[in-house]
Amino acid sequence: MRGGVVELSIAGSGLGTTLSLAAVRAFQERKEASFGTSVKPWCAFVDPSSSLYAPGVVASGIALERLLVVRPPVEAIGRVALKLAESGVFELVVVDLMGTLGRSLDCSLGRLGRVVRRLSMAVDGTNKSVLLVTDTHVERALPLPVAQRIEVVRTAADRLSVRVAKDRRGRISAPRPIAWTRGLAALEEEPREETADVRKLA
Repeated sequence: MRGGVVELSIAGSGLGTTLSLAAVRAFQERKEASFGTSVKPWCAFVDPSSSLYAPGVVASGIALERLLVVRPPVEAIGRVALKLAESGVFELVVVDLMGTLGRSLDCSLGRLGRVVRRLSMAVDGTNKSVLLVTDTHVERALPLPVAQRIEVVRTAADRLSVRVAKDRRGRISAPRPIAWTRGLAALEEEPREETADVRKLA
C-alpha cells in the first residue's frame, strides 16, 4: 500500500523475514525508481534482533547496495523508524518487531501507537510505505492505527492462510489460502478467485 503503514502480523518464526524481503524485492523491481531515475530505489530494514543474513538477502534477489540495514537497541526502534520514514529517501521502510526463534523482542506494541501515527503522517500523500512486522501472539490492548493489517499463518509446508483487517476497528476478513513457494518466487497466486497475492502489498 503506497502512502501508508501496513502491519504484517505473523504466526510462526522465520516467515516474517521471508515475506519482508519479498516486499523489499518487489519495491526494488519497480520500473519507476525514486526521483524518476532508472536506478533501483532505496529501501531500509530496521533489524533490532540482527536476524538478517547477507547471503540470504542476496539469494532473495535484493540489491544489497540499495538496502540500508539499521540495528538499533529496542528502546530506539521508534525513533530510528521515524527518522528513516521522514527522510523521504526510502521507498519502503521495514520495521521488524518479531524477534528471533526462541527469543521474542522486548517491545511493547501498546506503546507504538503514537509512533505509528507519526509514521503515517510521514508517508501520507507520497509513494513511500512502511511495513511493520509483528508477532500475532503478542498481546495488545488495542490494534495499531495502521492503514491495513494483514495476518499470515503457515497452515502447511506449501500453503499460507491470510486475513486482512477491513477497518481501523480491527474487523478481520475470512481466511484466504495462498500457495507458498520457497526461493525467489516467494508467493504465487493460485488460479482460483478466492486466493490472494501478497505481492499486492507493493
